Amino acid sequence: MIETRHWERNARLIFKYVVVAFFVPIASSFSPATPTHISPSFSCLNAVEASSSNKQGPHDVIDQSTLTLLEHIQFDVPDHEHTLDFYLKLLGCGLDPRTAVNLMDNEKIFVEEELIWPNCGASQFHLVKGKTAQVLPGHIGLRYKSLKGLKERLVAMDSTESYKKCFTSCKITKDSTGKEFIKIQDRYGNIFHCREGPEKGTELRQPILSSSQTEAFGDIAIKYGMKESECRGIDYIELNCPIGTSAKIASFYDAVFDATTSVVENSGQSVALVAFGAVDNNGRASQYLIFRESSSEIPEYNGLHMAVYVGQSQRDFEQAFRNAEMAGIIWVNPRFSDKVETLDEARSLLQFRFKDIVDLKSGEPIFYLEHEIRSVEHESWPGKK
Repeated sequence: MIETRHWERNARLIFKYVVVAFFVPIASSFSPATPTHISPSFSCLNAVEASSSNKQGPHDVIDQSTLTLLEHIQFDVPDHEHTLDFYLKLLGCGLDPRTAVNLMDNEKIFVEEELIWPNCGASQFHLVKGKTAQVLPGHIGLRYKSLKGLKERLVAMDSTESYKKCFTSCKITKDSTGKEFIKIQDRYGNIFHCREGPEKGTELRQPILSSSQTEAFGDIAIKYGMKESECRGIDYIELNCPIGTSAKIASFYDAVFDATTSVVENSGQSVALVAFGAVDNNGRASQYLIFRESSSEIPEYNGLHMAVYVGQSQRDFEQAFRNAEMAGIIWVNPRFSDKVETLDEARSLLQFRFKDIVDLKSGEPIFYLEHEIRSVEHESWPGKK
């Protein structure tokens, strides 16, 4: 068992073993405070008081969630005519030079035809050509140093017919904490909440196509190249889940992945928070995966997937695989070339997949979302030198 660093962890481990015997913790963590856009009326936080979120001062890193990075989410899109304008021209993401070749008029192909990666900070969007657009049942929170540029682009694009086709609506509004954000819906129905916020995880960066790389990428570099992405990263992904499942979902991530989790009440709804990355002295994590209970009908799972890095070492990754295997959730997606069913295969490819989030007591699935779980030794880890 990996050594724990906080005495608070002991009580949580005892509970964990009562619920699901034999799961082994991956690394130490504790319950996080809520994200800055959520103002809870009740919280089960036991490590940091909710009031601490209002304190001013430096945000020193005091702990690390065992879920290290929410790296990308993949969407099927019918074409790139409008998605390139939306992600690169409007949102201010940068084009990954590895996929820039897929836009060029040559025979070179990276991974698969018409695959595009818009990058922002340490995160990415993977856009794959598909007949039907995939829509997230919730929304994605994006972080900006300033919203000034985004507001200017929205005004400019709203008056340009060709650009107007890349999004259907936008609105400047305020969240439950009174903080301004911009809500944008793309042409397929995916919703993005864009907020100003401090830099996070600056040591992790995805590559960005530069306008100076004309020798390798020609006109694509001139059209899409930039010095850095204006969008600084994915702050969180929020998903709607059925009534009565948020606490069970939090318990799942806690037990199987030893994740830093909490459950709060917000706007009369129960919300599960799963933390990613560094946790500061206010108890706030770098990123969150959020599950909000909704009485609305939850759409049938449409094959969306996200990539997640776990732990700080290969040892942590292997323990995550063992726990997932014990939970009976290891899954092979026939769409992709990686076929991992055993620990040896996971060691070889440095990743594995699952899609069933299960009730720990009954073993029945309560939510579907494909996770591509990766080791920090994976070749795509953005922290690699």
